[in-house]
Amino acid sequence: MESGNNETPVAADEPTNLQFHPLFSFEADVVLGSRDGVLFRVPSTTLKMTSSWFRAMFTLPQREIPLPRTLPSSEPDAEVITLDEESRTLEPLLRMICGLEIPTLETWDAVEPILYAAEKYDMPGPASIVRALLRTPAFLDAPLRLYAAACHFGWADDARLASARSLTLDLHAPAHRGALLRLRTPDLLALFELHHTRRAQFRARLTEAPFLTDLQLSDVTGARCSRCREPISYSEWRELKHAMLYELERRPAGDTVLAGLEDWPTAQACWAARCKKVVCGSPVYDKALSSRAIKEVLDSLPSAVEVCI
Repeated sequence: MESGNNETPVAADEPTNLQFHPLFSFEADVVLGSRDGVLFRVPSTTLKMTSSWFRAMFTLPQREIPLPRTLPSSEPDAEVITLDEESRTLEPLLRMICGLEIPTLETWDAVEPILYAAEKYDMPGPASIVRALLRTPAFLDAPLRLYAAACHFGWADDARLASARSLTLDLHAPAHRGALLRLRTPDLLALFELHHTRRAQFRARLTEAPFLTDLQLSDVTGARCSRCREPISYSEWRELKHAMLYELERRPAGDTVLAGLEDWPTAQACWAARCKKVVCGSPVYDKALSSRAIKEVLDSLPSAVEVCI
């Protein structure tokens, strides 16, 4: 039987309990609607000034869009524009462009939707605010997410900063797989190349003077005490070298290598090695000179990606 009710049906996925956000209930000629049914009154002049997307939209021929029936009929001229974002994203975004107090944003899950909404609507103001926020410790502690955002938005300085901070991570660890999958292939390769290059150059430099060369290490009969010429062994240095290379694989920053030169049993055995001749007993290795040389090598390694954005 055909119903006598002539009301326009509401789509199943359309919010039915529309309400104005209390901070955006002032008079304005545009009403923005979030995906979850929250409405925001915003002056069109503000939208046109802060968003190229809205500026272009408002230059197009406009047709009158009726307000939903759940809204008061006292503002028949207000224009309702339904957006794809939820209110938790639109609220901080609109606060930024309207000069209102910005809520505390402390997680990546909170700021990333704002960044992508700012990109979508071409709002450089909110993007710059979030970019400054990402340089605080709460976000710097997640360097892979910062690197992904910086590469996506073309922030070369932030990409270099994030890549440098990523050197404390083992990129092969399963915990980082999700963050790495966010990266575009060139950006991912650049990051892996940075980590690999540091390890490869460190390994190569440890075979050059002032360290023992591969030739010296392989000459098991020619190793002599520098003072009494008594035969000595370089086994302690081999073990320490292996420990340093292993640690740089795990943490390419190298900071734990320098700490290990004091604490590792292999390091302590190396610095304690002496000539076996009783009347000599000279140290086989100079701890101070060796530690300084290792630090100089680490400091000379590439520390950030070469970004071409």
